[in-house]
Amino acid sequence: GHRYLMELKGQPFDYMQYIYSFVQKPIIRGCIRFNGQLQESKLRHAIKVLTSIYPILLCRYNVQKRTWTANPNTSYEDLLTIIHAKNDFSTFKSNPLLESLEIGIDVPLRIYWICGEKKDSLCIIASHLLCDGRGFEQILYLLAEFYSNIETRVQINKDRSFSQVINGFTTLQKIKIICSKTQEHSNEKLHLPLTESSQKPNLITRQIDIPKLEQYRSCIDEYRPSINDILLSAYMLTLHEIFQWDDIIIPCPVDLRRFNADASNSICNLTGNYYCRIKFNKNSTFEEICREISAQMHIQKNNSFCLKEPLLLHILDHGLPPSIVKEILSKVISVPMTSYTNLGKIDEKRLVFQEIPISDAFIVTADKPVPYFQLAASTYRDKCTLSACTYASGKSFDLLCSIVNNIRNMIEDL
Repeated sequence: GHRYLMELKGQPFDYMQYIYSFVQKPIIRGCIRFNGQLQESKLRHAIKVLTSIYPILLCRYNVQKRTWTANPNTSYEDLLTIIHAKNDFSTFKSNPLLESLEIGIDVPLRIYWICGEKKDSLCIIASHLLCDGRGFEQILYLLAEFYSNIETRVQINKDRSFSQVINGFTTLQKIKIICSKTQEHSNEKLHLPLTESSQKPNLITRQIDIPKLEQYRSCIDEYRPSINDILLSAYMLTLHEIFQWDDIIIPCPVDLRRFNADASNSICNLTGNYYCRIKFNKNSTFEEICREISAQMHIQKNNSFCLKEPLLLHILDHGLPPSIVKEILSKVISVPMTSYTNLGKIDEKRLVFQEIPISDAFIVTADKPVPYFQLAASTYRDKCTLSACTYASGKSFDLLCSIVNNIRNMIEDL
């Protein structure tokens, strides 16, 4: 007999991430380090509950049909890999965090449990076709809540569509969004002089103390830059200082769930972009750049124009056959050469695995080939982790390390 295979509808955003995969590995990674040990039965139970609520976690993405298809031989147990580490997991030598997932072959989530002698860690890897950074955080919170066996505090949201964001807008508002001026995209000619490359990605991470950032925020009276404004200023000023770039446009991903509170915990891709453009002169100061970025961000946060591109994609996808959509997308979509993403604050109140203390948690984004580069930031408690996942090696890798070091040092010297 023919076994019924579950098929879940894919979203245009999933497909867009697939198109991005031609120039990057579309993966999101998270690391949680514990000051103690997890219990196997509880972790397995948590994964079981998670996959029963979100069966998409046991599916594979079918590029031709643009659907998520279940395989009857896949069980929740397949998502967990246990690694016994002699020392506690602090060295990134054979790093499970850098393992990969192949589109169409692998399920979109993998959990590596690194058992140290006294301390455990979880390395969690998700396909970007499944979700963006905010969606990834939801997976982490649910895993923690199911592990702790507490009633989840949030409404489980299984909606993965963009409709949940855009349906709150009137037709007139939608027309206004579509007619808004398209933001200037980044200058493609500007890319880092990276040439050396390896077969496997490498990870760069540096930490900044949040109190340091808060201190700078509080000493500015006229306006309050966000932590994000400060990070972005340090990034752009660093690029200007090292490479003498004097006109820089950096796209900044924005979580579109902010337009509908009910969408806040959906596990999917709901990301648009703000764009920051800075023209430097001989004596641009950090303070001037930060003020300018803050002003640009303020304007964009107060309108809905970042919905323009997602809305056009949504309309295209509803109105045209898949083959034409693919053709249009592959022409208009370009991955910026030099980019930035802030994955925001990991909620320490929700990331609780019973009583086991967590020493550190951070999220890292897509692996970029040379000469692409993306700086990512994520915050947990009083630490902000700057990271980059890159295929650069040798001198190119050293250059990226010096960029990230420079950003950190610039902030620490404020």
